[in-house]
Amino acid sequence: MSKFLVALGVLALLGAAGLLMLFVALHGLPHDAVQISVNDREIHLADLSNWQVAGGGLGLLLGLAVLVIVVPLVLLLGLLLPVLLAVGAVLFVVGLALGIGVLGMAPLLLPLLLLFWLWRRAQRRARLAERAAQAARAEPSRSDTSNTINL
Repeated sequence: MSKFLVALGVLALLGAAGLLMLFVALHGLPHDAVQISVNDREIHLADLSNWQVAGGGLGLLLGLAVLVIVVPLVLLLGLLLPVLLAVGAVLFVVGLALGIGVLGMAPLLLPLLLLFWLWRRAQRRARLAERAAQAARAEPSRSDTSNTINL
């Protein structure tokens, strides 16, 4: 769904750019409305030659490409990558410490785990025996509640 929305957005932007170019081709650029000031010198768009307009358009296109592609990559690699490397190093050291700790504690932990397993197994067997006793007690009462009438 997100790919569809992105494709729809790109098509909308391309359509808007096409409509703008069609408007400019049919009506021309407004002569008095657009003025550019560079170093206190006013430049009217109508005074520019075709090469200057093409160069300005190419510069605008390259600027947008930098804004869309290069800036996110620089932010990702410049800010996020060092943070990810630091977190990875800390997690690696913690993992090594825990791994060495588990190996060192194995003579103590294995008997404790065995005792815990035996204790849980005894509880499970006691529960099963209690359920079996309840089922045995409840069985005679089922025969008393039969649908037959004794005369």
